[in-house]
Amino acid sequence: MSNPQAESLRAKILGAMLREVRMTAGRTLRETADAIGVTPGALNAYESGRKAISLPELELLAYFLNAPLRQFWSETPGRRKMRLDANPPALIALRQRLIAAQLRMHREASGLSVRQVAEQAGITVARLRAYEEGDRPLPLPDLEALLGVLGHTVNEYLDREGPVADWDTLQQALGTVISLPPELREFLASPESVPYLRMAHRLSTMPVDQLRNVAELLLDITL
Repeated sequence: MSNPQAESLRAKILGAMLREVRMTAGRTLRETADAIGVTPGALNAYESGRKAISLPELELLAYFLNAPLRQFWSETPGRRKMRLDANPPALIALRQRLIAAQLRMHREASGLSVRQVAEQAGITVARLRAYEEGDRPLPLPDLEALLGVLGHTVNEYLDREGPVADWDTLQQALGTVISLPPELREFLASPESVPYLRMAHRLSTMPVDQLRNVAELLLDITL
């Protein structure tokens, strides 16, 4: 069962993070609200913790503010300025439908009924049905609670296509590079590293038997 106090605290913490990210980016409440297709009042409710933001809205907000998306539930370094050229309400609506379908698929695969999942997540059956039909925005805390019951994670529900997905992939790549030792970062930044990186990528896609042949050939050369 859910803990209302814990959910309220989570919403307030999430809201504080949203406000901090927006202020750090130097964006006003109105322009950020316009970027994700909501009213300034709705965004203010998110930032105050009175209402929880949905994952698609959070994705667009992070994209617009150039903020690492996973920082809202984990630590991910790296930032890069990019511009959102899309119709926010249409994109949000599409993402809500996709998330709804994925949630329903995972719930059905679990063998649990709507009532069982709703009770364990601490929400009403009617609300869960609306979420699964995509008729109601799914706040991130509710999504987290539902996925906790179903044994899945928010990362599995992130956008995998389009500009937000490309940007998020770049954020992860930047984070990986930043976490490398200084000498490896210097190597990657050098133009001379490109042929070696291409070779490494090609080797990584080779079947095991071909890779073994290459290794044996290299051993013959060096011996």
